[in-house]
Amino acid sequence: MSGDVDPRARVASAFPELAAGDVRPIGTGWAVDTYEVADGWIVQFPRDDRAAERMRAQIETLPELAAELPALVPEPIHIDPDGPAMAYRKIDGVPLDEAPDGLWPERLGRFLYDLHLMPPEYVGARGGTASDVRAAMRSELDGFAERVLPLLDAEEAAYIRSRFAVFVGADALWRFAPCLAHRDLGPAHVLVSATGDLAGVLDWEELGVDDPAADFAWLLHEMPEEGERALGAYGGAPDPAFRTRAGVRYALMPFHEVLHGLDTGRQRYVGSGIDGVRRRVPWLETSA
Repeated sequence: MSGDVDPRARVASAFPELAAGDVRPIGTGWAVDTYEVADGWIVQFPRDDRAAERMRAQIETLPELAAELPALVPEPIHIDPDGPAMAYRKIDGVPLDEAPDGLWPERLGRFLYDLHLMPPEYVGARGGTASDVRAAMRSELDGFAERVLPLLDAEEAAYIRSRFAVFVGADALWRFAPCLAHRDLGPAHVLVSATGDLAGVLDWEELGVDDPAADFAWLLHEMPEEGERALGAYGGAPDPAFRTRAGVRYALMPFHEVLHGLDTGRQRYVGSGIDGVRRRVPWLETSA
């Protein structure tokens, strides 16, 4: 967020109907500037063209998701399609890594079950095959190899490059049914109520057709007990290689942090991302 932007003036310019309330910046998201407005509103503005495109897509898809899913998702009430910008009612709750005990893992598992069963056409997406996901992953790994691996020691880079090749080359890992997935399900994007129930799921910028394992990757590895409960409520692993792919997806998450740091010139993200890449190397191992 730019330090010379007056939050209240920015919100008032897009949404005069919200101008009477106090405004404060919140969150540390990579793609959008987020403000909380008095009387329980959240207002978001994209930071770049890609984020703007994603926000326009959310304005269209979030009402469909809200109608189909068993937990709260942001529903844009005030919309500036030209900006773009959107405002929705705040969903109260704490992120997963601060969540109290309760039924939220089971609720999240059922939420993901329902999300993954939604026809992609409901939100204007096209279906796909595991081969499509594999091709997209191969392209993504090529990008990591080009931009991230040179920041590592030569031996580290060579080993990771070899694991990339094994992952995309192992036919047995790519026999699954792709589905509509959140694709960015980390702790800040899942809110839990004070009573331990699932309150809501936020930040749908990356919604798309993908491997169902992508939505379990963080939870199974950072909160394994709760992750297993969620997976049990989901119905268990849907295919034999599901856990292996979830592990690789978990290992790849810090690569995105490095790229974000490189793209924005924020060296702290590059450094913390490289640390994460090194810590998660063991999850790049596959049985192939």
